[in-house]
Amino acid sequence: MPKVRILRIFMRNSAELLPLEEIVRRSGLQQPIVRNELKKFLRIGVIKQKRIALKQTISPILKRDRVLKFRIRKVLVYFANPNFELLSELRFLFTRASIASKQKIIKKIRSLGKGVKLAVISGIFLNNDNCRTDLLVVGNGIKRGRFERFLGGVEANLGKPVRYTLMDTKEFSYRMDMYDKFLRDILEYPHEKLINKLRI
Repeated sequence: MPKVRILRIFMRNSAELLPLEEIVRRSGLQQPIVRNELKKFLRIGVIKQKRIALKQTISPILKRDRVLKFRIRKVLVYFANPNFELLSELRFLFTRASIASKQKIIKKIRSLGKGVKLAVISGIFLNNDNCRTDLLVVGNGIKRGRFERFLGGVEANLGKPVRYTLMDTKEFSYRMDMYDKFLRDILEYPHEKLINKLRI
């Protein structure tokens, strides 16, 4: 449901000021639908809006122009209303609620192709923001475009960007043999293996 997707974005990012374009991107919904839902949330007071000044860099017309120029642009942003009575309850509900069953997540990962050998979730999936990555996928022949579409769907359900690591089995094996700290941190801290054909 559109309202759930959008509300999840605010509850999982309650400290952020989000312009319309970013809400559209994260929700995976069309702009008119997002605008309509935002109006409803503004009416009941769960979110607020304000205009802020953003400093933007203007690209030089000529390559020899090295002096950077800036312009100030007023942007309308939306954010969770800190004074909304049920904010803490909603935040708890959305951060603890499962985005989807594990079987659905596994099915989506398998849609990337038979080449997927290892899929590990951590971080945001386990309600832990201190991990170095949220999703580790190891496999061969995984098409970048297909992976980005898969990731876009996951992010739309989560309402939050997913930090991911994608590598082939050769690189993974090499880094494991070298006791790579990044991989060790993922595998030694709280995580869950959804697919584990490598038997690690």
